[in-house]
Amino acid sequence: MFLRLLSYNSIIIFFKLLSSFVVSKVSAIFLGPSGYALVGNFRNIFQIVIGVTANGFQSGTIRYIAENKNNTLHFSKVVSSIIFFSLSLSIVVGVLLSIFSNSLSYYVFKSNDYADVFVSLAVLLPLISLNFIVLYIINGLQELKSYTKLSVLYSVLNAAITAVLIYNYNLKGALVAIVFTSAVTFIVSLLLKSVRLVIVNVLSLFKNVSVAIIKSMSTYIIMATYSTILLSFSYLLIRNSIISVEGEAVAGYWEAVNKISMFYMIFFTSIFTLYLLPKLSINTTLKGYKSIMNYYFSRLIPLLIAMFVVLYLIRFFVIRLFLTEEFIIIEKYVILQFIGDFFKIIGFSLAYQFHAKKMVAYYFLTDAIIYLSFYAFSVYFLKSLHLDGVFYAYILSTSLYLIVTSLIIFTKNKNYLLADDSSLN
Repeated sequence: MFLRLLSYNSIIIFFKLLSSFVVSKVSAIFLGPSGYALVGNFRNIFQIVIGVTANGFQSGTIRYIAENKNNTLHFSKVVSSIIFFSLSLSIVVGVLLSIFSNSLSYYVFKSNDYADVFVSLAVLLPLISLNFIVLYIINGLQELKSYTKLSVLYSVLNAAITAVLIYNYNLKGALVAIVFTSAVTFIVSLLLKSVRLVIVNVLSLFKNVSVAIIKSMSTYIIMATYSTILLSFSYLLIRNSIISVEGEAVAGYWEAVNKISMFYMIFFTSIFTLYLLPKLSINTTLKGYKSIMNYYFSRLIPLLIAMFVVLYLIRFFVIRLFLTEEFIIIEKYVILQFIGDFFKIIGFSLAYQFHAKKMVAYYFLTDAIIYLSFYAFSVYFLKSLHLDGVFYAYILSTSLYLIVTSLIIFTKNKNYLLADDSSLN
């Protein structure tokens, strides 16, 4: 089973990377640094919206579906409740997007010309949310083939739709692609029998909607939504600060460095969820925790160091491959990004104990530290150190996050784990 999971996950990661490469390359060629910055702004708004209507349900959906897939009545209640509340939120958020479309367009793009993009997002939001929710349900059912097909379908359509729309409509095409990809993926996914069964069952079982189930998932929903909104807002505010002080092109350079970072972060995120989280979830002792983390870090840290050294040595090639010659100036920033990402990956690895043991207060605290401090440090350093200051701010915020997370784990883990194996007797 584990080997099958690894093989399917490898396929998903491969197509995600391929899709990201195509989108990154096409965006760099046709949009340039300024376009990169504006697309980044809209993507943050999109992430906030989906964080509220769909992504917040991810962990809870996967867990409760996995636990109740053999209990027909409770399974139908879980699925119906999740989809009903997600669609309800989509309608409410969609109405707000429509009402404030002009204001949002001006705030994000300093122009009212893109209000129709926000209206499109509002209209298609129920389909977009359904696309993500169905993916989580299929994941919870552990239907690996269907989950892989859906993930690959999204990646392929993302690359194709984005390339075509950017080529024909430039910036507006890039924005519309972000909105349309998920909606089109959901429609095409109805060709899969497993997806049709989920939708048909839900339509016939909306009478089973349960507020109690949503309340029981509330911890997962609040944690995920909080993190998504905090991350997206902080990056949106930082990017707007860079635009205000240095201009759109410089903000585009920062976005390009983040894009390169995203390529390898996809790999490490899969390690967090595929290996680390399940191990920490079933562990009950301090001794077991130390054993898991010693084994994990003894392999992770050498891998990180080797990867960053190699990437730094071939940074000019990487920039030309994934972007264009116009972005070559960012080579002086990649070493700073690597340092910050090193602290972030180590810190996130430790923080998965917060997920595994529902250490909600500490999760909220540390997420606030990393994202709010990143914004505060960025604003402070930007005026004197220019774009370099944002990368120094990133290093400071991720190192602070790592320090605080380490201190919490060191001092509070004993409250959530047994002292040793003998305590079980």
